[in-house]
Amino acid sequence: MTLRLAPAIPIGEANLLHSSLPEGDHPVWAVGTNYIIGDQVMRDHWRYECVQAHQGEDPAGDTLNQYWIRLGATNRWRPFDRFITDQAIGEVGVAMVYRLGQIQQPVSAVSCFGLAGSDITLTVTDPNDGVVYAETISLVDTSLIIDAFTYCFEPQRVRSEAVFNEIPPYAQATYEISLTSPDAEPKIGQIVLGREYDMGEALFGTSFGIDDYSTAERDRWGNMTIVERPFSKVVDYRGRVPTEQGRRIAIILEENRAKPVVLFGGKDSDQIGVTVYGKLSDWSVNTGDPIESELRLKVEGLT
Repeated sequence: MTLRLAPAIPIGEANLLHSSLPEGDHPVWAVGTNYIIGDQVMRDHWRYECVQAHQGEDPAGDTLNQYWIRLGATNRWRPFDRFITDQAIGEVGVAMVYRLGQIQQPVSAVSCFGLAGSDITLTVTDPNDGVVYAETISLVDTSLIIDAFTYCFEPQRVRSEAVFNEIPPYAQATYEISLTSPDAEPKIGQIVLGREYDMGEALFGTSFGIDDYSTAERDRWGNMTIVERPFSKVVDYRGRVPTEQGRRIAIILEENRAKPVVLFGGKDSDQIGVTVYGKLSDWSVNTGDPIESELRLKVEGLT
């Protein structure tokens, strides 16, 4: 199984060509308007709540949160705010569609996280050659079905991640993501476009788990109160690379050391549990012999 890394390409207003979700969460902030505590507005695709009555203070410039606190991205823009658990939510039975374009970098992988739905489709279209890539991934998760009992009684689950890779890197292409959910609200946490890099062969010995930010506190009688909060995945990859490619691997990892990246192990690696969107936290290459070297790579996932 090939280990692949795809640095996330920032998505701005020029790149979002279409979304089926309206952006009407709150009124747009207006200069000179009187605001009172509890008023909510939109500004540059972010949502803000007033915490002190005032007239026309710009929420984008209120870095001390004197007048406004930022609540998060608008529903339409949540797939690009780098928070997986802050999902864009659509209407039951209506496909959620995003179309992206004018990407100034090669794109060979599109990854989606925080999904809820029945299936997700990526269609890549070039203005000259037409559709150059189209694939649908079912989000039905059967990993907990291990025998006749679980087949009959295990609740239906969905896969929360989907990775489309080996996409032809057309310079002028548009990327349309369509998520369907006939019986529930479709949800998308993050849409990540990037160019994938071959990082060698993934080996057994890779470990994965989570950092849980929930809290558990006991009172003086020992009663415990649990507050559920987000968690992030932590994956410690073990791989094998040709020793002669050590410098190439080092350059790729150094250039992306403080940027969000997607790590995955090829087709259907999300079923194994090692697909992660996060930050490189530690890595090393052990040059064991002139032919092959060992790669250790740790990634801390975004929440």
